[in-house]
Amino acid sequence: MQIDNRRMTRRRRETRERLIDAAYAVFTENGIRAARIEQICDRAGYTRGAFYSNFASKEDLFLAVYEQEMDARRDRLAKAIEDILAVEPPDRVADVPPLLARIAVLFMDNLVADEDWYLLNAEFFAEALRRVDLRESADAAQGRFHDDLARILDDALARLGMRLLVDARDAVQVIVSLYQTALERALFEGIARPEDNRYVTDILPRALSGLIAPAGETPAP
Repeated sequence: MQIDNRRMTRRRRETRERLIDAAYAVFTENGIRAARIEQICDRAGYTRGAFYSNFASKEDLFLAVYEQEMDARRDRLAKAIEDILAVEPPDRVADVPPLLARIAVLFMDNLVADEDWYLLNAEFFAEALRRVDLRESADAAQGRFHDDLARILDDALARLGMRLLVDARDAVQVIVSLYQTALERALFEGIARPEDNRYVTDILPRALSGLIAPAGETPAP
């Protein structure tokens, strides 16, 4: 019986993963509102029954897509920071702004994919703001991602001998807002490379530099 349960768990996990992957493709092609559950099922190779045994609605499926994408971005940011710090550990405060710029460029090394995701993300959260039934789950999913980013940020700054002057979650809100602006400008202006996006290379590092100080420095009254 235990073997059967393990097989069922594995089978269900594989079904969910295929539905999530198919949903990302269909959402990207058609937008979330225009995408139909039948299209997602056809792309994944499953029936509507398989869909509804795993997800309550199309919006529920998008939240699963969102969590998967946010996990990937969290891991990508952590790797970008680790790669930079492994090669160039800074020993002066003056080293931090250009270091942050290099991390931002590495993090946004695939703007095309992120532009697709930005459009889906903006569509979903606009819908969540309109619908009270979606607000709580959307806010909770976003909050978990921001908590992950806050932990990564705190850890990276500690390794640099720095600390935040504001709450880590507030700093993350600033960073995410600038990140979204960078993607908007990339879309409007046709910026293909993050190295050419001044929000990535200049404004974001400057903004974050204003939120940090050396770990041993006493804040001004």
